[in-house]
Amino acid sequence: MKKIYSLAFLVATFFILSAQTTYDEVYSIFQTSCASSNCHNSIDLAGSLDLEGVGATLAEKQTSVHNNIYKATPNNLTASDKNNYVVYPGDPYRSFLFRKISNGFSDDNPLEASEGAHMPGIGNLSDYEKEVIRQWIVYGAKNGADDVDLSLVNEFYTNGGIESITAVPAPPAASEGFQIHLGPFFIPAGAEVEFLTKYETQFDETREITKFVTEMGSYSHHFIVYKYSDDFGNFDPATVPYGLRDDVDFDGKSFVITEQYSNTIETPQGSAFKWDAGTVLDLNSHYINYSTTQILKCEVYLNVYTQDEGIAAQEMFAQLIPNTDIPIPNNGQEVTFEYPFNIPSNFNIYVWGSVAHTHRYGTDFNLYKRNLDGSRGEQFYDGGCANGTPGCAVENFDYQHLPFRFFEPFMPINLQSGAIAEASFLNDGPVSVDWGLTSSDEMMLFIIFFTTDTTGIEMYNDTTGIRNDLQESALVQFYPNPVGEKATIDIAGIENGPSTLNIYDATGKICKTINFEHQNKTSLPLETQLMNNGMYFYQILQNQSAIKQGKFVVNK
Repeated sequence: MKKIYSLAFLVATFFILSAQTTYDEVYSIFQTSCASSNCHNSIDLAGSLDLEGVGATLAEKQTSVHNNIYKATPNNLTASDKNNYVVYPGDPYRSFLFRKISNGFSDDNPLEASEGAHMPGIGNLSDYEKEVIRQWIVYGAKNGADDVDLSLVNEFYTNGGIESITAVPAPPAASEGFQIHLGPFFIPAGAEVEFLTKYETQFDETREITKFVTEMGSYSHHFIVYKYSDDFGNFDPATVPYGLRDDVDFDGKSFVITEQYSNTIETPQGSAFKWDAGTVLDLNSHYINYSTTQILKCEVYLNVYTQDEGIAAQEMFAQLIPNTDIPIPNNGQEVTFEYPFNIPSNFNIYVWGSVAHTHRYGTDFNLYKRNLDGSRGEQFYDGGCANGTPGCAVENFDYQHLPFRFFEPFMPINLQSGAIAEASFLNDGPVSVDWGLTSSDEMMLFIIFFTTDTTGIEMYNDTTGIRNDLQESALVQFYPNPVGEKATIDIAGIENGPSTLNIYDATGKICKTINFEHQNKTSLPLETQLMNNGMYFYQILQNQSAIKQGKFVVNK
Protein backbone atom coordinates (compact mmCIF):
# COMPACT_ATOMS: atom_id res chain seq x y z
CA MET A 1 0.00 0.00 0.00
CA LYS A 2 1.26 3.49 -0.85
CA LYS A 3 1.87 5.65 2.24
CA ILE A 4 0.56 9.22 2.17
CA TYR A 5 2.30 11.66 4.50
CA SER A 6 0.70 14.88 5.67
CA LEU A 7 2.51 18.18 5.35
CA ALA A 8 2.62 18.42 9.16
CA PHE A 9 4.35 15.02 9.37
CA LEU A 10 6.91 15.96 6.72
CA VAL A 11 7.63 19.26 8.46
CA ALA A 12 7.96 17.47 11.81
CA THR A 13 10.32 14.89 10.34
CA PHE A 14 12.43 17.58 8.70
CA PHE A 15 12.91 19.39 11.99
CA ILE A 16 13.73 16.16 13.85
CA LEU A 17 16.56 15.62 11.41
CA SER A 18 17.79 19.20 11.26
CA ALA A 19 16.92 21.03 14.50
CA GLN A 20 19.76 21.39 16.94
CA THR A 21 17.55 21.77 20.02
CA THR A 22 13.98 21.14 21.06
CA TYR A 23 13.48 24.88 21.35
CA ASP A 24 14.46 25.26 17.68
CA GLU A 25 11.46 23.12 16.79
CA VAL A 26 9.19 24.82 19.33
CA TYR A 27 10.11 28.21 17.89
CA SER A 28 9.42 26.91 14.36
CA ILE A 29 5.95 25.75 15.48
CA PHE A 30 5.34 29.20 16.93
CA GLN A 31 6.22 30.84 13.60
CA THR A 32 4.09 28.47 11.52
CA SER A 33 0.97 28.45 13.69
CA CYS A 34 1.09 31.38 16.12
CA ALA A 35 3.11 34.35 14.88
CA SER A 36 1.67 34.35 11.35
CA SER A 37 -1.88 35.34 10.31
CA ASN A 38 -1.73 38.73 12.06
CA CYS A 39 -1.60 37.13 15.50
CA HIS A 40 1.28 36.74 18.01
CA ASN A 41 3.93 38.67 16.10
CA SER A 42 5.93 41.75 16.96
CA ILE A 43 3.43 44.01 15.20
CA ASP A 44 0.00 42.63 16.12
CA LEU A 45 0.79 41.35 19.64
CA ALA A 46 -2.45 39.43 20.15
CA GLY A 47 -2.96 38.99 23.89
CA SER A 48 0.12 41.18 24.39
CA LEU A 49 2.24 38.14 23.50
CA ASP A 50 4.97 38.25 20.87
CA LEU A 51 5.99 34.79 19.64
CA GLU A 52 7.97 36.10 16.68
CA GLY A 53 10.61 38.02 18.59
CA VAL A 54 12.82 40.93 17.67
CA GLY A 55 16.42 40.94 16.58
CA ALA A 56 18.68 40.82 13.56
CA THR A 57 19.38 37.06 13.75
CA LEU A 58 17.35 33.93 14.37
CA ALA A 59 19.15 33.37 17.68
CA GLU A 60 18.27 36.89 18.83
CA LYS A 61 14.60 36.39 17.89
CA GLN A 62 14.50 33.06 19.71
CA THR A 63 16.01 34.60 22.83
CA SER A 64 13.52 37.47 22.62
CA VAL A 65 10.58 35.05 22.52
CA HIS A 66 12.05 32.97 25.34
CA ASN A 67 12.30 36.11 27.48
CA ASN A 68 8.66 36.89 26.66
CA ILE A 69 7.29 33.55 27.89
CA TYR A 70 9.67 31.93 30.41
CA LYS A 71 8.18 32.40 33.92
CA ALA A 72 6.22 35.38 32.54
CA THR A 73 2.93 36.33 34.19
CA PRO A 74 -0.02 35.85 31.80
CA ASN A 75 -1.99 38.89 30.71
CA ASN A 76 -5.17 36.90 31.50
CA LEU A 77 -6.27 37.57 35.09
CA THR A 78 -7.85 34.14 35.63
CA ALA A 79 -4.66 32.37 34.60
CA SER A 80 -2.47 34.66 36.68
CA ASP A 81 -4.75 34.17 39.70
CA LYS A 82 -4.02 30.44 39.34
CA ASN A 83 -0.30 31.26 39.61
CA ASN A 84 0.24 30.14 36.03
CA TYR A 85 3.17 31.42 34.02
CA VAL A 86 2.98 31.73 30.26
CA VAL A 87 5.55 28.93 30.38
CA TYR A 88 6.11 27.35 33.79
CA PRO A 89 9.40 25.44 33.37
CA GLY A 90 8.98 21.78 34.29
CA ASP A 91 5.18 22.01 34.55
CA PRO A 92 3.09 22.16 31.36
CA TYR A 93 -0.13 22.03 33.38
CA ARG A 94 0.56 25.37 35.04
CA SER A 95 1.79 26.84 31.74
CA PHE A 96 -0.92 29.05 30.24
CA LEU A 97 0.58 28.67 26.76
CA PHE A 98 0.32 24.87 26.85
CA ARG A 99 -3.19 24.98 28.32
CA LYS A 100 -4.24 27.29 25.47
CA ILE A 101 -2.97 24.92 22.76
CA SER A 102 -4.00 21.67 24.47
CA ASN A 103 -7.63 21.63 23.24
CA GLY A 104 -8.42 18.05 24.35
CA PHE A 105 -4.85 16.79 24.11
CA SER A 106 -4.39 16.87 27.90
CA ASP A 107 -7.25 17.13 30.39
CA ASP A 108 -5.11 18.70 33.13
CA ASN A 109 -6.38 22.09 34.27
CA PRO A 110 -8.81 22.82 31.36
CA LEU A 111 -9.48 26.38 30.28
CA GLU A 112 -12.25 28.36 31.95
CA ALA A 113 -14.52 30.59 29.88
CA SER A 114 -12.73 33.67 31.24
CA GLU A 115 -9.41 32.33 29.90
CA GLY A 116 -10.52 32.67 26.27
CA ALA A 117 -10.60 30.21 23.41
CA HIS A 118 -8.09 27.54 22.51
CA MET A 119 -5.31 28.48 20.14
CA PRO A 120 -4.34 28.67 17.35
CA GLY A 121 -7.53 30.36 16.20
CA ILE A 122 -7.24 28.92 12.68
CA GLY A 123 -6.59 25.21 12.39
CA ASN A 124 -5.11 23.12 15.17
CA LEU A 125 -1.72 21.80 16.10
CA SER A 126 -1.08 18.11 15.60
CA ASP A 127 -0.67 15.86 18.64
CA TYR A 128 3.00 15.56 17.75
CA GLU A 129 3.44 19.36 17.76
CA LYS A 130 1.63 19.68 21.07
CA GLU A 131 3.84 16.96 22.53
CA VAL A 132 7.00 18.70 21.30
CA ILE A 133 5.94 21.83 23.19
CA ARG A 134 4.99 19.78 26.27
CA GLN A 135 8.29 17.87 26.25
CA TRP A 136 10.20 21.14 25.96
CA ILE A 137 8.42 22.40 29.09
CA VAL A 138 8.72 19.08 30.99
CA TYR A 139 12.51 19.16 30.51
CA GLY A 140 12.78 22.74 31.79
CA ALA A 141 11.86 24.97 28.78
CA LYS A 142 15.50 25.72 28.01
CA ASN A 143 16.77 28.17 25.40
CA GLY A 144 19.47 25.74 24.36
CA ALA A 145 20.30 22.04 24.49
CA ASP A 146 18.21 19.66 26.57
CA ASP A 147 17.68 15.90 26.91
CA VAL A 148 14.47 15.53 24.87
CA ASP A 149 14.76 12.77 22.27
CA LEU A 150 12.36 13.94 19.57
CA SER A 151 12.90 10.76 17.57
CA LEU A 152 11.12 8.85 20.37
CA VAL A 153 8.28 11.38 20.37
CA ASN A 154 7.94 11.12 16.60
CA GLU A 155 8.02 7.31 16.71
CA PHE A 156 5.34 7.23 19.42
CA TYR A 157 2.95 9.48 17.52
CA THR A 158 3.67 7.82 14.18
CA ASN A 159 3.65 4.12 15.08
CA GLY A 160 2.26 4.07 18.62
CA GLY A 161 3.69 2.76 21.86
CA ILE A 162 2.77 1.81 25.43
CA GLU A 163 0.64 4.17 27.51
CA SER A 164 1.75 3.65 31.11
CA ILE A 165 -1.52 5.14 32.41
CA THR A 166 -4.77 4.45 30.56
CA ALA A 167 -7.26 5.97 33.03
CA VAL A 168 -6.38 9.44 34.32
CA PRO A 169 -7.53 9.91 37.95
CA ALA A 170 -9.86 12.79 38.71
CA PRO A 171 -8.16 15.56 40.71
CA PRO A 172 -9.35 16.57 44.18
CA ALA A 173 -11.84 19.40 44.41
CA ALA A 174 -10.04 22.73 44.67
CA SER A 175 -11.16 23.04 48.30
CA GLU A 176 -9.75 19.59 49.14
CA GLY A 177 -6.31 19.59 47.54
CA PHE A 178 -4.50 19.51 44.23
CA GLN A 179 -3.13 17.16 41.60
CA ILE A 180 0.48 16.86 40.41
CA HIS A 181 1.15 15.34 36.99
CA LEU A 182 4.75 14.28 36.45
CA GLY A 183 5.75 13.83 32.82
CA PRO A 184 5.25 12.33 30.44
CA PHE A 185 8.70 11.27 29.31
CA PHE A 186 9.46 8.65 26.68
CA ILE A 187 11.97 5.81 26.89
CA PRO A 188 12.92 3.24 24.25
CA ALA A 189 12.36 -0.50 24.41
CA GLY A 190 14.47 -2.22 27.07
CA ALA A 191 15.56 1.07 28.65
CA GLU A 192 15.54 2.22 32.27
CA VAL A 193 15.36 5.83 33.44
CA GLU A 194 15.22 7.54 36.83
CA PHE A 195 14.35 11.23 36.92
CA LEU A 196 13.72 13.90 39.51
CA THR A 197 11.84 17.15 39.05
CA LYS A 198 11.13 19.89 41.55
CA TYR A 199 7.58 21.05 42.19
CA GLU A 200 6.71 24.36 43.84
CA THR A 201 3.52 24.03 45.91
CA GLN A 202 3.07 27.83 46.01
CA PHE A 203 1.52 27.52 49.47
CA ASP A 204 1.04 30.94 51.05
CA GLU A 205 0.52 29.37 54.48
CA THR A 206 1.21 26.10 56.28
CA ARG A 207 -1.04 23.26 55.13
CA GLU A 208 -1.74 19.85 56.65
CA ILE A 209 -1.60 16.83 54.32
CA THR A 210 -4.02 14.00 55.11
CA LYS A 211 -3.96 11.77 52.02
CA PHE A 212 -1.84 10.85 49.00
CA VAL A 213 -3.32 9.00 46.03
CA THR A 214 -0.66 7.81 43.56
CA GLU A 215 -1.41 6.52 40.06
CA MET A 216 1.42 5.13 37.94
CA GLY A 217 2.00 2.45 35.34
CA SER A 218 2.81 -1.19 36.04
CA TYR A 219 6.29 -0.60 34.52
CA SER A 220 7.10 1.91 37.27
CA HIS A 221 9.78 0.68 39.66
CA HIS A 222 9.04 3.36 42.26
CA PHE A 223 7.79 6.88 42.88
CA ILE A 224 9.18 8.91 45.80
CA VAL A 225 8.22 12.33 47.15
CA TYR A 226 10.90 14.35 48.92
CA LYS A 227 10.55 17.78 50.52
CA TYR A 228 13.22 20.46 50.67
CA SER A 229 13.56 21.23 54.36
CA ASP A 230 14.77 24.14 56.49
CA ASP A 231 16.42 21.52 58.70
CA PHE A 232 19.30 21.31 56.22
CA GLY A 233 20.86 24.69 56.84
CA ASN A 234 20.99 27.25 54.08
CA PHE A 235 20.19 24.94 51.17
CA ASP A 236 18.14 26.93 48.66
CA PRO A 237 15.89 24.90 46.31
CA ALA A 238 16.00 27.87 43.92
CA THR A 239 19.48 26.60 42.99
CA VAL A 240 17.93 23.35 41.69
CA PRO A 241 17.18 23.62 37.96
CA TYR A 242 13.64 23.24 36.63
CA GLY A 243 12.59 20.20 34.63
CA LEU A 244 13.55 16.55 34.57
CA ARG A 245 17.07 15.79 35.71
CA ASP A 246 18.92 12.54 36.36
CA ASP A 247 21.25 13.69 39.15
CA VAL A 248 19.74 11.58 41.92
CA ASP A 249 20.98 13.22 45.10
CA PHE A 250 19.61 13.83 48.59
CA ASP A 251 21.01 17.29 49.37
CA GLY A 252 18.69 19.44 51.45
CA LYS A 253 15.76 17.01 51.28
CA SER A 254 13.67 15.02 53.71
CA PHE A 255 11.62 11.96 52.80
CA VAL A 256 7.80 12.14 52.53
CA ILE A 257 6.32 9.00 50.90
CA THR A 258 7.25 6.19 48.52
CA GLU A 259 5.18 3.87 46.35
CA GLN A 260 6.06 0.88 44.18
CA TYR A 261 2.59 0.67 42.67
CA SER A 262 -0.58 2.77 42.49
CA ASN A 263 -1.84 3.20 46.04
CA THR A 264 -3.55 5.44 48.60
CA ILE A 265 -1.99 6.51 51.89
CA GLU A 266 -4.34 8.29 54.29
CA THR A 267 -3.32 9.34 57.77
CA PRO A 268 -5.54 8.41 60.74
CA GLN A 269 -7.95 11.14 61.77
CA GLY A 270 -6.25 13.59 64.10
CA SER A 271 -2.85 13.27 62.38
CA ALA A 272 -1.39 14.86 59.26
CA PHE A 273 1.88 15.75 57.57
CA LYS A 274 2.70 19.46 57.66
CA TRP A 275 4.08 21.48 54.76
CA ASP A 276 5.12 25.06 55.40
CA ALA A 277 4.35 28.06 53.22
CA GLY A 278 6.49 27.96 50.11
CA THR A 279 7.22 24.22 50.40
CA VAL A 280 9.13 22.83 47.41
CA LEU A 281 8.96 19.12 46.61
CA ASP A 282 11.35 16.89 44.68
CA LEU A 283 9.56 14.12 42.78
CA ASN A 284 11.45 10.95 41.88
CA SER A 285 10.11 8.63 39.16
CA HIS A 286 11.87 5.40 38.14
CA TYR A 287 10.53 3.52 35.10
CA ILE A 288 11.76 0.35 33.40
CA ASN A 289 10.54 -0.47 29.90
CA TYR A 290 10.15 -4.24 29.88
CA SER A 291 8.98 -4.24 26.28
CA THR A 292 11.52 -5.32 23.68
CA THR A 293 9.77 -3.57 20.80
CA GLN A 294 7.73 -0.55 21.90
CA ILE A 295 8.41 2.92 23.27
CA LEU A 296 7.03 3.58 26.75
CA LYS A 297 5.28 6.81 27.72
CA CYS A 298 6.01 7.30 31.44
CA GLU A 299 3.75 9.33 33.75
CA VAL A 300 2.77 9.64 37.40
CA TYR A 301 -0.25 11.36 38.93
CA LEU A 302 -0.29 12.34 42.59
CA ASN A 303 -3.42 13.67 44.29
CA VAL A 304 -2.57 15.55 47.48
CA TYR A 305 -5.39 16.22 49.96
CA THR A 306 -4.94 19.16 52.33
CA GLN A 307 -6.61 20.90 55.23
CA ASP A 308 -6.02 24.05 57.28
CA GLU A 309 -3.25 24.13 59.85
CA GLY A 310 -4.36 23.28 63.38
CA ILE A 311 -7.01 20.68 62.56
CA ALA A 312 -4.73 17.69 63.23
CA ALA A 313 -3.77 17.06 66.85
CA GLN A 314 -0.47 15.39 65.89
CA GLU A 315 2.05 15.82 63.08
CA MET A 316 2.93 12.75 61.02
CA PHE A 317 6.62 12.25 60.21
CA ALA A 318 8.41 9.90 57.81
CA GLN A 319 11.94 8.53 58.00
CA LEU A 320 13.84 6.58 55.34
CA ILE A 321 16.57 4.38 56.85
CA PRO A 322 19.06 2.79 54.42
CA ASN A 323 21.83 0.25 54.82
CA THR A 324 24.26 1.05 52.01
CA ASP A 325 26.88 -1.55 52.98
CA ILE A 326 25.51 -4.59 51.16
CA PRO A 327 28.15 -6.32 48.97
CA ILE A 328 26.38 -9.26 47.33
CA PRO A 329 28.54 -11.80 45.45
CA ASN A 330 27.14 -13.70 42.48
CA ASN A 331 28.06 -17.11 43.85
CA GLY A 332 24.53 -18.49 44.01
CA GLN A 333 24.52 -18.38 47.82
CA GLU A 334 21.95 -16.43 49.80
CA VAL A 335 23.50 -13.67 51.90
CA THR A 336 21.80 -11.92 54.83
CA PHE A 337 22.56 -8.47 56.27
CA GLU A 338 21.53 -7.17 59.66
CA TYR A 339 21.33 -3.43 60.24
CA PRO A 340 20.57 -1.94 63.68
CA PHE A 341 19.11 1.55 63.88
CA ASN A 342 18.89 3.55 67.09
CA ILE A 343 19.41 7.08 68.42
CA PRO A 344 21.06 7.66 71.83
CA SER A 345 17.97 9.41 73.16
CA ASN A 346 15.47 8.09 75.69
CA PHE A 347 12.55 9.27 73.60
CA ASN A 348 9.46 7.38 72.40
CA ILE A 349 8.00 7.56 68.93
CA TYR A 350 4.73 5.95 67.87
CA VAL A 351 4.93 4.06 64.59
CA TRP A 352 1.86 4.17 62.35
CA GLY A 353 3.28 2.32 59.36
CA SER A 354 6.34 0.62 57.91
CA VAL A 355 7.46 -0.66 54.50
CA ALA A 356 10.70 -2.06 53.11
CA HIS A 357 12.47 -1.98 49.74
CA THR A 358 14.91 -4.15 47.82
CA HIS A 359 15.66 -4.73 44.16
CA ARG A 360 15.37 -7.97 42.16
CA TYR A 361 17.81 -10.12 44.19
CA GLY A 362 15.92 -9.54 47.44
CA THR A 363 14.42 -12.70 48.96
CA ASP A 364 13.28 -11.56 52.42
CA PHE A 365 13.00 -8.47 54.61
CA ASN A 366 12.19 -8.47 58.33
CA LEU A 367 12.03 -5.76 60.98
CA TYR A 368 12.44 -6.31 64.72
CA LYS A 369 12.33 -4.18 67.79
CA ARG A 370 15.81 -3.85 69.27
CA ASN A 371 16.46 -4.52 72.95
CA LEU A 372 18.71 -2.19 74.94
CA ASP A 373 21.46 -4.82 74.93
CA GLY A 374 21.37 -4.83 71.12
CA SER A 375 19.58 -8.17 70.74
CA ARG A 376 16.47 -8.75 68.70
CA GLY A 377 13.11 -8.17 70.26
CA GLU A 378 9.62 -8.63 68.81
CA GLN A 379 9.34 -8.92 65.02
CA PHE A 380 6.97 -6.27 63.68
CA TYR A 381 7.31 -6.52 59.87
CA ASP A 382 7.67 -9.37 57.39
CA GLY A 383 7.97 -8.43 53.72
CA GLY A 384 6.88 -11.91 52.66
CA CYS A 385 3.50 -11.81 54.43
CA ALA A 386 0.25 -10.19 53.44
CA ASN A 387 -0.03 -6.70 54.92
CA GLY A 388 3.52 -7.11 56.30
CA THR A 389 2.19 -8.91 59.37
CA PRO A 390 4.59 -11.62 60.65
CA GLY A 391 3.38 -15.16 61.18
CA CYS A 392 1.88 -16.11 57.82
CA ALA A 393 1.89 -19.82 57.03
CA VAL A 394 3.52 -19.43 53.62
CA GLU A 395 5.72 -16.47 52.73
CA ASN A 396 5.50 -14.91 49.28
CA PHE A 397 8.24 -12.29 48.87
CA ASP A 398 7.60 -10.05 45.85
CA TYR A 399 10.25 -7.32 45.80
CA GLN A 400 8.22 -5.20 43.36
CA HIS A 401 5.17 -5.07 45.64
CA LEU A 402 6.40 -5.19 49.22
CA PRO A 403 3.48 -4.58 51.57
CA PHE A 404 2.85 -1.65 53.85
CA ARG A 405 2.09 -2.61 57.43
CA PHE A 406 -0.08 -0.24 59.43
CA PHE A 407 -0.41 -0.49 63.20
CA GLU A 408 -3.70 -0.06 65.03
CA PRO A 409 -3.02 1.14 67.66
CA PHE A 410 0.32 2.78 66.90
CA MET A 411 3.40 0.81 67.94
CA PRO A 412 5.68 2.59 70.45
CA ILE A 413 9.43 2.34 69.95
CA ASN A 414 12.04 3.82 72.25
CA LEU A 415 14.68 5.45 70.06
CA GLN A 416 17.48 4.42 72.40
CA SER A 417 16.45 0.80 71.80
CA GLY A 418 15.57 1.33 68.13
CA ALA A 419 14.99 -1.36 65.54
CA ILE A 420 16.88 -4.04 63.60
CA ALA A 421 16.45 -4.58 59.87
CA GLU A 422 17.30 -7.94 58.32
CA ALA A 423 17.33 -8.50 54.56
CA SER A 424 18.37 -11.50 52.47
CA PHE A 425 19.55 -11.56 48.85
CA LEU A 426 20.30 -14.27 46.31
CA ASN A 427 22.40 -13.00 43.41
CA ASP A 428 22.03 -15.35 40.45
CA GLY A 429 23.11 -12.66 37.99
CA PRO A 430 26.28 -12.29 35.93
CA VAL A 431 28.22 -10.01 38.31
CA SER A 432 28.51 -9.12 41.97
CA VAL A 433 26.40 -6.16 43.04
CA ASP A 434 26.33 -3.54 45.76
CA TRP A 435 24.13 -0.64 46.85
CA GLY A 436 23.02 1.48 43.90
CA LEU A 437 20.16 3.35 42.28
CA THR A 438 19.46 1.29 39.15
CA SER A 439 17.57 -2.00 38.98
CA SER A 440 20.89 -3.70 38.20
CA ASP A 441 22.15 -2.62 41.64
CA GLU A 442 20.63 -3.54 44.99
CA MET A 443 19.01 -1.70 47.88
CA MET A 444 18.23 -2.38 51.49
CA LEU A 445 16.10 0.23 53.20
CA PHE A 446 12.99 0.59 55.28
CA ILE A 447 10.64 3.45 56.02
CA ILE A 448 8.62 4.28 59.10
CA PHE A 449 5.77 6.75 59.52
CA PHE A 450 5.38 7.97 63.08
CA THR A 451 4.16 10.61 65.49
CA THR A 452 5.71 11.77 68.76
CA ASP A 453 2.39 11.49 70.62
CA THR A 454 -0.95 9.78 70.02
CA THR A 455 -3.23 12.15 71.93
CA GLY A 456 -6.19 13.17 69.75
CA ILE A 457 -5.67 10.49 67.08
CA GLU A 458 -8.65 8.31 66.17
CA MET A 459 -7.83 4.97 64.57
CA TYR A 460 -9.76 3.54 61.67
CA ASN A 461 -12.55 1.08 62.35
CA ASP A 462 -12.39 -2.30 60.61
CA THR A 463 -15.52 -2.17 58.46
CA THR A 464 -14.67 -4.93 56.00
CA GLY A 465 -15.49 -7.80 58.29
CA ILE A 466 -12.87 -9.88 56.46
CA ARG A 467 -10.28 -11.69 58.53
CA ASN A 468 -7.30 -13.74 57.36
CA ASP A 469 -7.45 -17.49 57.94
CA LEU A 470 -5.03 -18.66 55.26
CA GLN A 471 -4.94 -22.41 54.68
CA GLU A 472 -1.85 -24.25 53.50
CA SER A 473 -4.03 -26.96 51.93
CA ALA A 474 -5.67 -24.53 49.51
CA LEU A 475 -4.40 -24.89 45.94
CA VAL A 476 -5.04 -22.31 43.21
CA GLN A 477 -3.63 -22.51 39.69
CA PHE A 478 -4.00 -20.08 36.77
CA TYR A 479 -3.19 -21.41 33.33
CA PRO A 480 -1.79 -20.16 31.18
CA ASN A 481 0.22 -17.81 33.41
CA PRO A 482 0.98 -15.13 32.36
CA VAL A 483 -2.70 -14.91 31.45
CA GLY A 484 -3.67 -13.88 27.93
CA GLU A 485 -7.19 -13.07 26.74
CA LYS A 486 -8.60 -16.09 28.60
CA ALA A 487 -7.50 -18.40 31.37
CA THR A 488 -8.79 -21.17 33.60
CA ILE A 489 -8.55 -21.05 37.39
CA ASP A 490 -8.44 -24.41 39.19
CA ILE A 491 -9.25 -24.36 42.91
CA ALA A 492 -8.86 -27.32 45.25
CA GLY A 493 -8.04 -28.11 48.87
CA ILE A 494 -10.70 -25.88 50.44
CA GLU A 495 -13.94 -26.81 52.20
CA ASN A 496 -17.02 -27.45 50.08
CA GLY A 497 -19.62 -24.72 50.09
CA PRO A 498 -20.32 -21.13 48.97
CA SER A 499 -17.07 -19.35 48.01
CA THR A 500 -15.98 -16.07 46.46
CA LEU A 501 -13.01 -15.19 44.27
CA ASN A 502 -12.05 -11.50 44.30
CA ILE A 503 -9.48 -10.12 41.84
CA TYR A 504 -7.76 -6.82 42.63
CA ASP A 505 -5.64 -4.55 40.47
CA ALA A 506 -2.39 -3.00 41.68
CA THR A 507 -4.27 -0.12 43.34
CA GLY A 508 -6.26 -2.53 45.52
CA LYS A 509 -9.53 -1.95 43.62
CA ILE A 510 -11.72 -5.00 43.00
CA CYS A 511 -11.94 -5.50 39.23
CA LYS A 512 -13.75 -8.86 39.20
CA THR A 513 -15.80 -10.92 41.69
CA ILE A 514 -16.86 -14.52 41.03
CA ASN A 515 -19.22 -16.28 43.43
CA PHE A 516 -19.21 -20.07 43.14
CA GLU A 517 -20.32 -23.24 44.94
CA HIS A 518 -17.17 -25.26 45.57
CA GLN A 519 -17.32 -29.06 45.43
CA ASN A 520 -13.95 -30.88 45.70
CA LYS A 521 -12.47 -29.07 42.69
CA THR A 522 -13.67 -25.98 40.86
CA SER A 523 -12.58 -24.71 37.44
CA LEU A 524 -13.51 -21.09 36.75
CA PRO A 525 -13.13 -19.27 33.41
CA LEU A 526 -11.40 -15.88 33.45
CA GLU A 527 -11.72 -13.38 30.61
CA THR A 528 -9.41 -10.36 30.62
CA GLN A 529 -10.74 -8.12 27.83
CA LEU A 530 -11.37 -5.29 30.31
CA MET A 531 -8.14 -5.81 32.25
CA ASN A 532 -4.90 -3.98 31.45
CA ASN A 533 -1.58 -5.79 31.29
CA GLY A 534 0.18 -5.97 34.64
CA MET A 535 0.20 -7.57 38.08
CA TYR A 536 -3.07 -8.63 39.75
CA PHE A 537 -3.91 -10.13 43.12
CA TYR A 538 -6.58 -12.65 44.07
CA GLN A 539 -8.28 -13.62 47.30
CA ILE A 540 -10.59 -16.57 47.97
CA LEU A 541 -13.18 -16.07 50.72
CA GLN A 542 -15.37 -18.45 52.68
CA ASN A 543 -17.60 -17.26 55.52
CA GLN A 544 -16.06 -13.78 55.37
CA SER A 545 -12.59 -15.25 55.87
CA ALA A 546 -9.71 -15.03 53.39
CA ILE A 547 -8.37 -18.57 53.06
CA LYS A 548 -6.09 -18.16 50.04
CA GLN A 549 -4.45 -15.22 48.32
CA GLY A 550 -1.75 -14.66 45.74
CA LYS A 551 -0.91 -12.92 42.49
CA PHE A 552 -0.85 -13.49 38.74
CA VAL A 553 0.16 -11.58 35.63
CA VAL A 554 -1.94 -10.49 32.65
CA ASN A 555 0.04 -10.12 29.43
CA LYS A 556 -2.21 -10.04 26.37
